[in-house]
Amino acid sequence: MSQLPRATIHLSNIVANWRALDGLHPGATTSAVVKADGYGLGAGPVSRALMRAGCSSFFVAYLEEGLALRKTLGLGPRIFVLNGPTRKEMSAYVTAGLTAVLSSPDHVKAWASAPKGTAALHFDTGMNRLGLKPSLLATALPALHKLQPVLVMSHLACADDKANPMNAAQQKAFSGISDVFPDTPASLCNSDGCYLGKAYGYDLIRPGLALYGGTRPPKGLRISTGLTLDAAILSVFDAEMGESVGYGATHKLAQDAVLATVGIGYADGLLRGGANALIAYLDGIACPVLGRISMDLATIDVSKAQDKAKAGARVEFIGEHAKLEDQAARAGTLGYELLTGLSNRVERVYA
Repeated sequence: MSQLPRATIHLSNIVANWRALDGLHPGATTSAVVKADGYGLGAGPVSRALMRAGCSSFFVAYLEEGLALRKTLGLGPRIFVLNGPTRKEMSAYVTAGLTAVLSSPDHVKAWASAPKGTAALHFDTGMNRLGLKPSLLATALPALHKLQPVLVMSHLACADDKANPMNAAQQKAFSGISDVFPDTPASLCNSDGCYLGKAYGYDLIRPGLALYGGTRPPKGLRISTGLTLDAAILSVFDAEMGESVGYGATHKLAQDAVLATVGIGYADGLLRGGANALIAYLDGIACPVLGRISMDLATIDVSKAQDKAKAGARVEFIGEHAKLEDQAARAGTLGYELLTGLSNRVERVYA
């Protein structure tokens, strides 16, 4: 068996997560955000599984992602391209049946003269990232209506903080925008936005991270593990109190210990920020990561799992025990970065 780090993608869990989120907003369509290669888990296999479950709308970031997904899924589902088109890309959108998300006056102007295709309008309600300014409605509303958008949308900046007043402010601003497009479906929710209540659901919700096992869902909602990331033990050895571990000698042993070196490192996506912080699991037993994480290797304390610690045994770094968001917090980052940072060297297995 290969010693490569392995990501087992649990497609049935991803589908179950999509259905759970769909149940939060029964009057809305539940789409799937599969940009960045399905958050690192494989846009093709993930999207096929979701399409079989009934998902008919998908979001990617770039034209190239949209073209690849169209080839994978065929002509049935709607595929939105979030970053919008350049003038040279217009015909490719139409030929592939992709929906361009227009988020700047230049996008709008270019699309108005493009071959006939479908477009969505993205408005900025406070994030100041991508989006048409609401003030454009006072001067260009007839031109925007003429585009016959299939969706109006915005993006929440603080949805992961339910108490943040910006959520309500953005929802109010977006309602004012959606009201001037009464015949056009509207969309505001990202994953955490789905947890803010029915007022945020509108006509279409856009979960991403939650599909893959991320976010911290409200009580009563189960979000299942989207993947298990594990790696093989390469060696097991005794170390004595006072000895150091890893580059820079950043960890000194407070007592004698049994250590194991595991074949996974930052070249695989195990962030250096997790040094002396991440918790790995060997057969369900917590084994702290000691010292710095190097390019190909990490060292863990297996003193409490000595009978399980053998060369070739697989150690879990994300999964049912090593929860994605917990590990991300230990590494000082977000679940998004742990997933999308998995390198091509990590073997993908679909279950």
